[in-house]
Amino acid sequence: TAVFLRELLADDGCLYVHLDWRMIHYARALLDEVFGFDNFRNQITWKRQPPRGAKAVASQFARSSDSILFYSKSGIIKWNAQYKDYDQKYIKSKFKQDKNGRMYRIDTIGTYSEESIAKFRKEGKIYDYPSGKLGLIRYLDEAKGEPVSDIWQDIPEVNSQAIERVNYPTQKPEALLERIMKASSNPDDLVLDCFGGSGTTAAVAEKTSRRW
Repeated sequence: TAVFLRELLADDGCLYVHLDWRMIHYARALLDEVFGFDNFRNQITWKRQPPRGAKAVASQFARSSDSILFYSKSGIIKWNAQYKDYDQKYIKSKFKQDKNGRMYRIDTIGTYSEESIAKFRKEGKIYDYPSGKLGLIRYLDEAKGEPVSDIWQDIPEVNSQAIERVNYPTQKPEALLERIMKASSNPDDLVLDCFGGSGTTAAVAEKTSRRW
């Protein structure tokens, strides 16, 4: 199946494989062989739920996550970085209000050119420290958010009361599929779910203007 899927993929296409702890290491070894180690992008840890029930009292660390393997067919891929809202604790610790009520923080100036610094100064985004050092003012309402990492804790599994639930045993949340599709494809691109399952992939592809 892995070889067949690799042949079906566009040259800039990607493959995401979701498994739990029982089989993930076998799949990783197989996919490294088929796709090449250099085309392994991430092993994403998806926290499905907080520990509860039997998992919470077992004689081991509670299993509350699954893994998603992310491979590309080649070194050239479509990639759209994903962002999520900043945590409120982070906002409170890093940002403060200016006289107009806008939340901002002061960042290092980094390696910006003199031309860029002059542009920032014209926009009122340069902070002059008493020492003569420069800082860059970043406003919260202009920020894209926190870049999504390889640990996904903000998407809960489909629980028994969820509106989208169709009682399929391995149904994935629409938000999970949406993040994957938006990261690795663009509108009108073709998305394949080789198992189908609950139909979530097709539903999300339709909602995000992908072909499926």
